Amino acid sequence: MAARHLALALAALLAAAGPAMAQTDVTTATIQAELRGSVLSGCLLETPQSTGVSNAQVSELSPGSANIAINQMVGEDGAVIGAIITLVLPATCNQAHTLNLSSLRGGLLGDGPASSSGAFRSEVPYTVTVSWAGASQTFQTQDGDLSLALGEAVTGPVTITINIPAGGLPLVAGAYSDELTLVLGAAG
Repeated sequence: MAARHLALALAALLAAAGPAMAQTDVTTATIQAELRGSVLSGCLLETPQSTGVSNAQVSELSPGSANIAINQMVGEDGAVIGAIITLVLPATCNQAHTLNLSSLRGGLLGDGPASSSGAFRSEVPYTVTVSWAGASQTFQTQDGDLSLALGEAVTGPVTITINIPAGGLPLVAGAYSDELTLVLGAAG
């Protein structure tokens, strides 16, 4: 019986000590970490790649430039033979943006005096088609600039196809040149 009283006394002691032992004084600490960052708006054009040419050579491809030389401007009759050049430029714009393309001289312009007889010409207008982000526009160099507005961020290829038409009046002697400028920039 004494063992039984001892067991009951021990059980009562443990029962009384249980809640006291189970209760601990716990404090909690909280920290909140707020992360922030920003990205500047920007557009990037990489080195153009020549993907197709007819009666032309494309050289000195580098970021921001490409040199295009027409192999043969005119045939035996003095009329323009024509040429087609396709350039692809990897591009990225991380916000709404515009693509603008302009011709410095309004076409291939000869360096000599214009012909006053009307039997020759000293300018060769041409067309340029620009494809970017599913949109495509064509403009005649003598008609002004091309502008394409996109209301979102885009990455992918900008394809530029230059088409110098064959035919027309013969050209006066001289060197012919033009400069196309493509600007890809944030809108607004």
